[in-house]
Amino acid sequence: MVIKKGAHSDVSSPKESEEIKIVEFCVGEKFYGVDVMQIREILRASTGIVPVAGTHPSVCGVINLRGKIIPVINLAFHLNIPVTYDPVQSRVIISEFNHLRVGFWVHRVTRIHRMFKSAIDLPSDLVQSRGYYINGATRLEDRILFLLDFARITQDIHPEDDLPEAKPVSLPIPRADFDRSTKKILVVEDSAFIRKLVARYARDAGYNIATVANGHEAWQVLEETVRSPGFQDISRHYHLIVTDLEMPVMDGIGLIRKLRAHPLLQKLPCIVFSAFLTEERIRQCQAAGADAEIAKDDVERLINLIDSKVIR
Repeated sequence: MVIKKGAHSDVSSPKESEEIKIVEFCVGEKFYGVDVMQIREILRASTGIVPVAGTHPSVCGVINLRGKIIPVINLAFHLNIPVTYDPVQSRVIISEFNHLRVGFWVHRVTRIHRMFKSAIDLPSDLVQSRGYYINGATRLEDRILFLLDFARITQDIHPEDDLPEAKPVSLPIPRADFDRSTKKILVVEDSAFIRKLVARYARDAGYNIATVANGHEAWQVLEETVRSPGFQDISRHYHLIVTDLEMPVMDGIGLIRKLRAHPLLQKLPCIVFSAFLTEERIRQCQAAGADAEIAKDDVERLINLIDSKVIR
């Protein structure tokens, strides 16, 4: 099963941009979901998972995908869910994070749900998983579907990708001809792993950073800023937004549209930072009013792009 993105349509309507497609899958008797935009393709596990000795306990082996060796995470083992995989029904969901392709072995893939982003809630800490792997939840007819953060799971399994507070991001930092510390950037990203990566990289470059988990939270922060006593101009508070596209509650395009329609926020520059920038998605971003787009696997160019777009 291949998930194709951007196969048709030109610029989506505001209604379409408020919708999201969720791939539902099972791990044992538990139901989870993942944003279709995080998926490259879905394979039958019967194509062959080859065990590899000496790896992380959650890595059950590798698969050969058109000549590329892809590690496969046993999601049931990692989530501590007892289940015996059926090689006929079970599937491997392929995702990609910063040039690293990873497979997630699941019991079965059930269906694709199309819903409004407003139907997805952020989970409270009381229902959050031990590894903080849940980045959203939605109620279906007879159950609650939890959305998993595949990037966070990948981070936990690959300790070399971990970003503890004392460890700097090993990415190049270009020089600037202005004082970056006087500029405040709002990073909008639902993946805790990517949010932390971007925030650390920009802070290492000298920028003042605030972060939120989705467009709705960003909009609340900006509205509160505008309503604050003595507010005169947004450039005294924020100088640029870096936003993901696919997020629960409100996505990046919805956020940008609201900013461009607000007389006090419309001049705030917005950079889209997304894993899947098809030509169609770029056209949608530009139509909404984005100032620039950059792919997540091109993160080394991010600081240069911020430098060129930030309010001076």
